[in-house]
Amino acid sequence: MPVDFVQQAAIFALPIALVIIFFFLSDSIKRWRRRRSRHGFHPIRFDQRYLPDRTDIGKQLHAVMDNSFEKRRILSPSEYRVFAIVEREIASQRKGYRVFAQTSLGEILKSSNSNAFSSINNKRVDILVVGRGGWPFLAVEYQGNGHYQGTAAARDAIKKEALRKAGVGYLEFCATDTEDKIRSRLREHLVSEVAVNNPRAPTLVYSAN
Repeated sequence: MPVDFVQQAAIFALPIALVIIFFFLSDSIKRWRRRRSRHGFHPIRFDQRYLPDRTDIGKQLHAVMDNSFEKRRILSPSEYRVFAIVEREIASQRKGYRVFAQTSLGEILKSSNSNAFSSINNKRVDILVVGRGGWPFLAVEYQGNGHYQGTAAARDAIKKEALRKAGVGYLEFCATDTEDKIRSRLREHLVSEVAVNNPRAPTLVYSAN
């Protein structure tokens, strides 16, 4: 049999074989879907209108208008206890300090290295004391019972190191710390006016031990 004839036959048969395979697979998929449907399995269909699209303001507005929202507590009762003590002590100093809760590190720190910045951008501190001029002065963290689980210790180490390099003080308190102890630690950080006026000035860092 001539070679050219064999090649032509193969070329002619290939599309036919592909068509047969396509119809076979299509039929198999249809039967599989019918079996799943009979057993209560239904494919999930997503409404494209509600898929996140940060570049389309119209879709964002549409999603917000069509859905409900509820307020969330930003501090647990134990965290709020420490926050209130810090707030009272700061107010008693009358030095122009301000106190904020659950502040993102990405809003108060910066780095020329994108990897370093992305490592802290979404991390938060429980309480932030801000000095005159709006500079971050002191970060306060509450470590509740069972805090150091999983990667919590590593996350805290990242925050501590970034704050240390930026010249921001750091304090940790736990559930057993009394109001007097919390106030005393705060006063030790608030004695230096230089740290407020010069954000690069070194600040003392104490542990809650």
